[in-house]
Amino acid sequence: MRPHHRPAIVALLLALAALPAYAADLELQVVDKNCFMEIFEDDAFDADDPHVVLQGPKEFATLKNLAGKDWSNDIESVIVGSNATVRAYEDKDFKGTEIAFAPGQRVPNLGKLDMANDIESLKITCGK
Repeated sequence: MRPHHRPAIVALLLALAALPAYAADLELQVVDKNCFMEIFEDDAFDADDPHVVLQGPKEFATLKNLAGKDWSNDIESVIVGSNATVRAYEDKDFKGTEIAFAPGQRVPNLGKLDMANDIESLKITCGK
């Protein structure tokens, strides 16, 4: 082996040795399947019409293009995962009237909370 190849080989071996540690870090970034909010276009969780699951933790300053649809002012019912807390806002950028949803909460008709078709931004946090 030529001497000038040794540094490249050493660098390659060091990079390969680091792969298990990198893979271990990836394993720690497991998605919390119970940290979500499912939003529905219609009341009573009507799955026959548009609905989408938003995985947390995440902040949505606008709901204009979620899963290819403008959800601004178009949500009538919600399901919150058992490990999620959600704060929803009447206006984009987390402004206006705020409503909080507790872990595991199911709201079949946001109209009863005076928020039907009135949510434009939201924050999903994980953990109780």
